[in-house]
Amino acid sequence: MRPVSRVCVVSHRLGGFDGVSVEAAKWAGAFEELGWQVTLAAGHFASGAGVVVRGMWADRPGGEPPPVDHAVVKELCATHDLVVLDNAGSLWSAPEASVAWEEHALTAGVPVILRHHDPAWQRVQLRPVDGDVVPLHHPAHLHVLINSLTQREFLARWPQLHTEVVHNRVDVVGLAHGDRTGTRAALGVAPSDYLVVHPARVEGTSKNIPGAVEFVRRLSERRPDVRYWLTDDAPCPAAEQLPGVVRGRTRNPADLYAAADLVLLPSTWEGWGLPVCEAAAARKPVVAGPYPVLDEIRALGLTVVDPADLDGLLAVTDAVLDANLAAVRRHLDLRALPDVLTGLVEKAAGLSTGP
Repeated sequence: MRPVSRVCVVSHRLGGFDGVSVEAAKWAGAFEELGWQVTLAAGHFASGAGVVVRGMWADRPGGEPPPVDHAVVKELCATHDLVVLDNAGSLWSAPEASVAWEEHALTAGVPVILRHHDPAWQRVQLRPVDGDVVPLHHPAHLHVLINSLTQREFLARWPQLHTEVVHNRVDVVGLAHGDRTGTRAALGVAPSDYLVVHPARVEGTSKNIPGAVEFVRRLSERRPDVRYWLTDDAPCPAAEQLPGVVRGRTRNPADLYAAADLVLLPSTWEGWGLPVCEAAAARKPVVAGPYPVLDEIRALGLTVVDPADLDGLLAVTDAVLDANLAAVRRHLDLRALPDVLTGLVEKAAGLSTGP
């Protein structure tokens, strides 16, 4: 096996604000830090550039993906030393494309790392898939799970798989340098306002926007000048029920956390819940849950307040915020990702069917 030098990072969609796009960009950056050439491939790019692979993304919202461009998939597998399928072997939205990547990678003998964020059984399936198709589960590939719960579920279904748990990483250094004053001014938030940010997409029912609205109402009874900031600016009647609601994203995540006084994520399901860990890195109190994987984050040493526990929120001290930051540095710092990927590549190469 020749040394890895060219890596193809593949997802259904890249360059967006969604968690998979954000995490794929971190992996691509870590590979580049290691000196590898990175090719991005996706069915759709919300921003940035890469190889567009037809068949991985529908041409219109709610539609079926077009036929898979097997020639492009085959060429990418044949010309790279490693393929990373970042949720591209997990989601049910384009199963034919997922299978094409698996088949062409096996034919080329290229090592494959599949990172699974959202297996079908954990979420509402927009397009249910018949049969044992996705998530991909070939034993010649390395399967990386973003939490231990998903690893247990994978191994219960396919005990022969080679799996690793790699939690999503946090840019601890970058998140410490946001612009609080400028960002709040741009949002129309007064210095005295207590700004509660909810980083969520309106279309994601598991994000529990009604629960967030109810929490803000209850918090407003306990302290003055509370304002709710929903980062998605798509129409959302539930959010608009609150007075002084703030809508829209910031380009720099550090500015989002610098501007906020509290981070809120009352989701019913998250594969990980990156805003919880980012809030800890930015020394902001965080209210989240009741999604199951949150227990795994708390086990790392983070204090995360339950939405029902307003007294617990109001009792959060600087010492708690310091401890949260220390836990993220110890377990989730992005600066450790290149070393983590080096180990994963070695394991994937050992499983490969190639020469």
